[in-house]
Amino acid sequence: MSTPRQLAKLALFSGSTAATGSIIAQYFASKTGRAISSGFDSSQAHGINEPVSGFDRLQVLRFFAYGVAFAPITYRWHVFLNAKFPVNALASKPLAHGAASRLHLSDNARAVLKRTVVDQTVFAPLGTGAFVVGMGVLEGQRFSEISERLRVQYPTILLAGYVLWPAAQLINFSLVPLVYRVPFSNVVGLFWNTYLGWNSNRMKREQLLREATRLGSADPAIATV
Repeated sequence: MSTPRQLAKLALFSGSTAATGSIIAQYFASKTGRAISSGFDSSQAHGINEPVSGFDRLQVLRFFAYGVAFAPITYRWHVFLNAKFPVNALASKPLAHGAASRLHLSDNARAVLKRTVVDQTVFAPLGTGAFVVGMGVLEGQRFSEISERLRVQYPTILLAGYVLWPAAQLINFSLVPLVYRVPFSNVVGLFWNTYLGWNSNRMKREQLLREATRLGSADPAIATV
């Protein structure tokens, strides 16, 4: 088990990679015209005071906070999987104990597969939900907006994660020592957080556009308040 100091370092590293992913996502979004800038003032349309164009520092801070908060949870989850599905050491003399070595390999392969299956069927759905809800809360969204975000964003992110994470976790659970598993996930997560940042930017922009459309179609006296 890591010490509090090691967990703090782990959390800072996780937060830094999450924030970096947000920065990269915003950079590519701005280059491809997918940044949150739609030709209207979102503070009037949505009641928020964040900039709608350029670099969103608050979004980077949100990703950093999420990464810091989630790192200890992820580490303890890996500790649980390690204890629940242990991987045995191979026989020291494989030539003399060939059958035993093959048995160990078979047991280890099953343990790694079980870890991956449990991780992807239990932790991945919960982690995806925590991200969507957590980012909505950090953005100050109303309950109805977070519910809508869950309905639209959650399935997309979960399915996208199943393209990347099963293979990454097979490598992680089979080759990476426990103490380095969260950092390994964070390195892979740099690409994942870039995708999450892009997806969050797109979702936020679409919400602002819907709100602006609603205000535009309302009574002019109301829309100009």
